[in-house]
Amino acid sequence: MKLILIRHGQTQGNILNEQGINLFTGALNNRCTDLTEKGIEAAKKLKDNPIIKEISKVYCSDLKRAIDTARLAKPGYELNIDKRLRERSLGDFEGKYPEDLEDNECYKKYFTDEKYKKFRRDFIQKAPNGESYTDVITRTDDFINSLNMEEDITIGIFAHMHCIRCIFYNLLKFEPKEKIFNLKIENCEPYVIERIQDKTFKLTSHNLDDLFNKICW
Repeated sequence: MKLILIRHGQTQGNILNEQGINLFTGALNNRCTDLTEKGIEAAKKLKDNPIIKEISKVYCSDLKRAIDTARLAKPGYELNIDKRLRERSLGDFEGKYPEDLEDNECYKKYFTDEKYKKFRRDFIQKAPNGESYTDVITRTDDFINSLNMEEDITIGIFAHMHCIRCIFYNLLKFEPKEKIFNLKIENCEPYVIERIQDKTFKLTSHNLDDLFNKICW
């Protein structure tokens, strides 16, 4: 079993965040999360990538940006769409900017209280009606356990940054687990994880240590 994990192409929301404009996207599925021209071109280029050519079965998040990326990277392939691969939900905050929420009495604590402010990077805390990292770890682990690990097959998984981080954690079991918050997952970059034996997996496309932003763990 070989898993190739691919984060969707660049979106409008990605651009805003890179510019320091914090739009809460999460599992949002609208124009703000559509692929940009750059994202479309990067997804098309994946089609000729030797790693992507190895894929014989495709799994995909049910969110449009992941589906569009998968269709461009593996044209003509059946997509096995699975909600367990969608991005971490930010619940009531999705589609909003922090300034839209900070003065709201119901949400103020998420921007002023040290405990609640952790909702973006925490295993327990979450946005109202959203998901914590533990929630995403649990559902992605359920997805992984649904696969037949004895099968000699290369699977492509088109998903999202936080989802892929959690799959990394489930398969590679790195410590401390807080490193997950600084795991760099680039758009349209294939990450190859191979089953070595039984339930032991290894990242073979990259040096795992190189993928961690060593700034706050």
